[in-house]
Amino acid sequence: MRRLLIILTVIAGLALAFFGLLADATPQTSYLAQNGIVLFLVIVGVVIVTSLVTGAYIFFFGVVGDRFAKRRLHRFVGWKLLRSQRKGRTLVSSLRGSLHRVVARSRPGKLALLVAGLAAFVALLVLQSPSAWNSVAEAVSADFATALQIALLVLGGVFFLVGLFGLVFGRNPGPAPLPVMGQRFAVTLPTFISIVGVSIGIWALIVVLGVMHGLQDDLRQKILRTNAHILIEPERPDGALGDALTLESEIASLDGVAEAHAYVTGEVMISSPTGIAKDVTIKGMSDDALAHSQQLEGAIVAGSPRWITRPEALIPDRYRLPSEAAFFDSPPPAEDGDDADGAGKDDDFAPILGTPPKAPLLPGILLGSELANNTLLVDVGMEVQLISPDGDVGPTGLRPKLRSFRVAGIFRTGMYDYDQNLAYMTTSEAQRFFNYGADLNRLEARLTRAEDAPAVLVAVRDLLKARYPGLKASDWQERNKNLFSALQLERIVMLIILGFIILVASLLIVSSLVMLVVEKVREIAVLKALGASDRSVVRAFMVVGSFIGGFGILAGVPLGIGTAVLLIAQGIPLPREFYITELPVKLDAFELVIIGLAALGICLLATLYPSLQASRLKPSDGLRHG
Repeated sequence: MRRLLIILTVIAGLALAFFGLLADATPQTSYLAQNGIVLFLVIVGVVIVTSLVTGAYIFFFGVVGDRFAKRRLHRFVGWKLLRSQRKGRTLVSSLRGSLHRVVARSRPGKLALLVAGLAAFVALLVLQSPSAWNSVAEAVSADFATALQIALLVLGGVFFLVGLFGLVFGRNPGPAPLPVMGQRFAVTLPTFISIVGVSIGIWALIVVLGVMHGLQDDLRQKILRTNAHILIEPERPDGALGDALTLESEIASLDGVAEAHAYVTGEVMISSPTGIAKDVTIKGMSDDALAHSQQLEGAIVAGSPRWITRPEALIPDRYRLPSEAAFFDSPPPAEDGDDADGAGKDDDFAPILGTPPKAPLLPGILLGSELANNTLLVDVGMEVQLISPDGDVGPTGLRPKLRSFRVAGIFRTGMYDYDQNLAYMTTSEAQRFFNYGADLNRLEARLTRAEDAPAVLVAVRDLLKARYPGLKASDWQERNKNLFSALQLERIVMLIILGFIILVASLLIVSSLVMLVVEKVREIAVLKALGASDRSVVRAFMVVGSFIGGFGILAGVPLGIGTAVLLIAQGIPLPREFYITELPVKLDAFELVIIGLAALGICLLATLYPSLQASRLKPSDGLRHG
């Protein structure tokens, strides 16, 4: 108990010194130091939890281990070699001895502990007042004041309870209890460390690969949400699809295709009223595709896709009628051409309000959240301009094409590149702006299952080869091959790097079994003198390696799965800079099986060398030098 009190006091003093030293440090240094302490505590917690779980497995298996081991000689020998034969005081006996030493202390010592606990509580009550806490926080730091409160609470509680327990039960302590000797540990300490090392390696491998798999799956979903599963485009960059509507209906009729939309796309420059300009990709899609396509479903964070076809609803507030519903209840005004203006008038309001002022009626456009909020600094209803270098020829020569649009909505896909570089408009406006007439230059198809893209792509290419020779098709895997290959390579490298943790644990197995061979020289010699073959000795030591790997897998796999499930349930939030709201985690059953089998195989390989060394031992040498 004295050691426990000293350890707690030292830890509290170190914590207070740590926060005191950080009081004058820079914010960056303080942030890194606190994260380092948190990481250290996490590592300590992982080791403690793994040790407890491993110890529980070994304890419960020890109850039935003897019955299991008696069926075969090599199992019996291996189980006896695995078990620790050292005797010591049992855990219950050690606890009874510690409690007796507490109650057998002198009365002044007990009173000193009780007074120290009460003094800590009094100091904690004083520190609870706002004035005292502010004084400490201003003198040192707020973190130091909080750490001081926690230290006073913990130390005061422990000192008070120990002193009170000694005074209440220490009137007649009696003689010290006799120590009870028994098998203190189920396995030897080197073997236990080897098992814990394997468990931690498996745990870390499952959690890290689960996070990487989750990140890859999250990225894949975001890419598939905005990009088509299958894309059809002309072989020439400036070409067109031809009979796009017929091709669209033929692609939509193929098995596995959920929807198909032909559209117009092009690269332009967009500028805001503040003079900020940015290169963007324009997708001109039909009204039905904008309203019902999966790529915009649930992605609109402001405005609405229907406002693209109802631009009168986008007129600024100073030009609006009292009720915005009047715009949606009345039919939209007829278009007057490229430079149509006039916001439309409602005769029912004219006698009361008079004629509203005229406002420019501009076509609508959908912008990504990063493009609208962080680059152009525009909101729904504000005006932006599209600039294309492929303009018309005027009196002064070639001049860029410029046209104004009004922001009809803002979408957020969760993918930074798309939210920063993509904009949507209607097909007719895109055709007019890019001078495509009635032609379309892209067709995208979305499948019921994205994994069926290679099979559907074969059917699409056969159709194009037979009837549309000037077009080519590609699926999402081909267009993002480099990205997903890099992610897959990263997972493989991480698997290899973290696999070294299990490899290091296997080296511990080698060292512990080599020490076991040295310690059990006499026993091995006796076994061989009684007729045990070299093969039986090898199999006995292989049983030891199997037990170590098995216990490590039984402890590491459930802990890894449990940690991953906890991360999924809790949803750890991430900073906005990562562009991911929560840490994504996804487990793969195939990976779990591979990790478990690989760990067991490494443990068995690590057992091979000590097993061969033990089998080559001659009985005469073992009896002579054992």
